[in-house]
Amino acid sequence: MDLLQETAQGLFETFINRRDAFAIQLDDGRYFASYKEITVEHVMEHLKGEITLAVYLLNSEGMTKYSVLDADDGEGLDKLVKVHESLPLPSYLESSRRGGHLWFFFEEPISGKTAKNFGLEIAKQYLIEAEVFPKQSEGEGVGSCIRLPFGIHKKTGERYPFIGLGNWREQLAVLSNPQKIPLGDVMKYQYQEPERKRPALITNPGGEAQDLPLWEKVKRQIPVRELVEQYVDLNAKGTGRCPFHDDEVPSFSVNDKENYWNCFSGCGGGSVIDFWMKLNNMDFPEALHDLAEKYGIR
Repeated sequence: MDLLQETAQGLFETFINRRDAFAIQLDDGRYFASYKEITVEHVMEHLKGEITLAVYLLNSEGMTKYSVLDADDGEGLDKLVKVHESLPLPSYLESSRRGGHLWFFFEEPISGKTAKNFGLEIAKQYLIEAEVFPKQSEGEGVGSCIRLPFGIHKKTGERYPFIGLGNWREQLAVLSNPQKIPLGDVMKYQYQEPERKRPALITNPGGEAQDLPLWEKVKRQIPVRELVEQYVDLNAKGTGRCPFHDDEVPSFSVNDKENYWNCFSGCGGGSVIDFWMKLNNMDFPEALHDLAEKYGIR
């Protein structure tokens, strides 16, 4: 086994959760879903710059090996640096096109809900306006994907390194066998979803909601169905044609209980903020503040 194959094998074991699907980045930065088995050879092509991969966080059983905070602005990146330096848990800070990704790896696969709540709690404690991966709590469809590190971003032509880990070879070696967080420590950081009471929150700005970060207020106070139905015809079960691809067979759905949307054909899913980002080609801070202004949320 040569060095490239050995490195690719290590990264495969670290980052690949779902093996029956992956995504390839297009020149405009969007991702095209592929429902084929992902292999070490794909990761080798990614490292050589022949393709740029994105990987799905949840496997078919709804389990994942990591959680990621994705901050798309300078202030968010500064806060990720603070988390990375002060949180008493191992983490890995990757630079990105507009900010950074903070990766947390687990000693054993955990449920999407536990991994998501872990990321949400850290974002809440450090007041970070960031996307939290996994975005879905359960493995409904393939869910959301995230760019596999060390590849070339098709929109910029750049590779984005991990911060503080040395040269490229040293970074690859570290991420092939990262430090991992025990389940007991993961459970110490579990976000508790407050009961959603939208009318009370809107009419009582001095109440409990004031203690929440803006992104959480937006997610709690705007039902996904209410926003989505302005752009998608949904049936009684919350299913309709996806607005993000040529959808001949309805593959888009809304989960009212969990308050998220999902496209089963690979366009992704998530909260109202994720929908607004994708619909309007906005980054996270832009979509967050646009929705907050649109709905009068402060």
